[in-house]
Amino acid sequence: MNFLNPILLSLIKGMQAIINNYAITIIVFTILIKLVVMPLNLKSRRSTMKMTKVQPQLQELQEKYKNDQEKLSQKMQELYRKEGVSPFGGCLPMIISMFVLFAMFYAMRTFANEQLVTQFLTFYHNPTIDPSTLTDGFLWIKNLWMPDSPFATYMPDVQSLRMIEFGVWNDISAKLAAAGTIPQALNLADAAAVNEFIETVVTPFIASEAYAPYVAPVAGLGNLSVLGIIRFTIYKHFNGWFVLPALSILSQLFMQKLTMGQMEAAQAGNTKTMMYVMTFMSLYFCAIYNSAFALYWVISNIYAIVEHVAFDKYFKAQDRKAAKAEEVGVLK
Repeated sequence: MNFLNPILLSLIKGMQAIINNYAITIIVFTILIKLVVMPLNLKSRRSTMKMTKVQPQLQELQEKYKNDQEKLSQKMQELYRKEGVSPFGGCLPMIISMFVLFAMFYAMRTFANEQLVTQFLTFYHNPTIDPSTLTDGFLWIKNLWMPDSPFATYMPDVQSLRMIEFGVWNDISAKLAAAGTIPQALNLADAAAVNEFIETVVTPFIASEAYAPYVAPVAGLGNLSVLGIIRFTIYKHFNGWFVLPALSILSQLFMQKLTMGQMEAAQAGNTKTMMYVMTFMSLYFCAIYNSAFALYWVISNIYAIVEHVAFDKYFKAQDRKAAKAEEVGVLK
């Protein structure tokens, strides 16, 4: 995972230098990553379809040799070789997808931290400028580096800045100082120094007249709670309409419906729990973390749906072609 993070960061930054729009860069990068692994997905899908077809034969073997596990294993291996399938044929693309997913999460978090520090320090030293000129927006989202939600501010708040490591503060402030955006770089020694900086500099400025309006709640809608457990606030200058989290759930559920619709009952039962977990993860990550990662997740799901439908049509056409060729051969 750690080795993928800098690679993805470098690739995305290189594409961003050309495209000059982070949202479009993320969309293009996502599609390119999916195209790279498409041959593996194609092979995996064919393997999964073959495994589904041999399920009745596997069940017969399991019933016939239920008292002889050694014989059962032998017969199953013979069946796999005969049909040209592997029970693990669909695993590799899934493993790669999970690695890329988590690597993208860390990459987008790194980008978000860098951008939020840039936005705060720039506005802190230049409080007369329009803060909206500091953010990277996309359609309804004002700031890609904050969550797509009416429960999130579009300018970085104390909580989001508190989570950023001291090294990021030092590195970004050094770049801003070198560019002449701020007068001098920070020199935070450790996490304790960050906490002190947050309490003595960040928090007072965010509460100041210059910054407070951008993180102010709607009157009467601050610190709301659900059953006294979940607390949230609706902000005047909120960052989004919760569109990406909603799309992540809908696309995830639709993809799961397509996948489970082609599985045997036993297979579907084994994967149902995992699919529910992925749906919950989809909502959680896309609602809590930055919009850039949520955008990656949604585009990935939409691409997967399109790819699934395309593969399905391709394999059906191949099967019809093979059946017709076999029929012609028999007639001859």
